[in-house]
Amino acid sequence: MSEDTLKRHGTRPYQVACAVLFLVFTFCYLYFYQDNLLAMGQYVLSKGRTHYDHMVGATLLTLVLWLLQIGCYLLFRLKGRSHALTYVPSVVCLTAITSIGSDIVQGVTLGWWWIVAPLLITIALVAMCYARRSQAYEPLEHNWQGLLGRWAWVNYGGLLVQFFFVALCSNHNQVLHTRLEIEQHVMDGTYRQTLKVGAHSLHTDSTLTCLRIYSLSLAGLLPERLFEYPLVGNSAAMLPDNPGVNFLMCGKDKFYQHLGAWFHQPMYRMHYLRFIHRHGLATPAAHDYLLCAYLLDGNLEAFVRTIGKYYDLKRPLPKHYREALVLYNHLRSNPYVVYHDSVMDADFTDFQSLARQYGRPRQRLSALRDTYGNTYWTYYYRLKH
Repeated sequence: MSEDTLKRHGTRPYQVACAVLFLVFTFCYLYFYQDNLLAMGQYVLSKGRTHYDHMVGATLLTLVLWLLQIGCYLLFRLKGRSHALTYVPSVVCLTAITSIGSDIVQGVTLGWWWIVAPLLITIALVAMCYARRSQAYEPLEHNWQGLLGRWAWVNYGGLLVQFFFVALCSNHNQVLHTRLEIEQHVMDGTYRQTLKVGAHSLHTDSTLTCLRIYSLSLAGLLPERLFEYPLVGNSAAMLPDNPGVNFLMCGKDKFYQHLGAWFHQPMYRMHYLRFIHRHGLATPAAHDYLLCAYLLDGNLEAFVRTIGKYYDLKRPLPKHYREALVLYNHLRSNPYVVYHDSVMDADFTDFQSLARQYGRPRQRLSALRDTYGNTYWTYYYRLKH
């Protein structure tokens, strides 16, 4: 067998394996992890005129990046131990398009990647030129070739390093990814799916808090599940007109239609909520928004004086409303509303006992969060301390 034939047949198996590894990694990375980031990028760039399809987008981008690799291979014909270099331009492009900045209110930006990506690709092309000249001196022994030969493992290792580079340098902002996933579910109408998004994470911001409240309201679970999630910004984070709250894909018009009315002139959140209630514009969802706004601000007095307008206190109430009423009755010697729930009263007694076991505020809050982190009581304690 000639030298060229030996090299051609010996390198073909791991070249195929490298291609499979690249295709699987790229598609899964784009489809399962960075899909919402790409959807947001397309939405912002098109100003909302186009919709990103996750399957189509991931498939097309994967094929384009693969074609780029094939072009590099056809140009330099790198086989042997340097074959993995032909994937570097594709990997750099993959990293760049998934490195959209987290501050995207003013538009989509790739930050330093506008400079770094061309520089890295240029370096890779120079390295491929050098490798092409050097591959004539590579050994042709049988144990260097094949699917599990030494050349194969060198290239597999090179690809893994490149995959690690993608994982290290792309946008992995947890709060941003959670925000985008919730927005996508809201746009798709799958409101209950938002309950699982970031459910066990303590990271949040005002925009995520606003989106969380909105999605829970759309699912009809706002007074039942709100304080099971990390929240910041108090009631100021409830409306998207807050300077610290920015929807990227959800329209504000639908948000305010959900509450009852949208005014072009921005209003302070409590002024807006009270205004639509006073003028008969509020929807049932807005009733819960008003009540939860009082709870978020720790204003129990306003809460108990308002809840009777929209709920029959003799009937079963949502979980957080019951918790707030029990808390209020334990804090007031002469409560405006007398409310008792035997099970919840016992739980609150345990809550107080647990709080007294720890002298340091940080330890106390950590213990309360571990046991009663899904209650309004823990939120109220953190707010007041």
